[in-house]
Amino acid sequence: MPKNANDMNGINIDADGFLNTPEGKKLAGRRGDLERLAASEDGKRVRALLSETDVENAAKSGDFASVAAAVKSALSTEEGARLADKLRELMK
Repeated sequence: MPKNANDMNGINIDADGFLNTPEGKKLAGRRGDLERLAASEDGKRVRALLSETDVENAAKSGDFASVAAAVKSALSTEEGARLADKLRELMK
């Protein structure tokens, strides 16, 4: 994937593509809220958990089962659950 401004730790995040999905449209115009959520202590901890795994290498190699397992594991933590709840609130 080409690198761009949405590249995070080598993993390209297709924010524009996501924002065109029904779920993403619920977040349109909420960039500031999303940035605050990502910068929160829970957001930092979840990012750290994902950084501790080989999620970047798995994504680059197309091993999306490993990516999904790492995300599921991170979201199963207290921090991850709170972060997911806050994200769901933003999508209402």
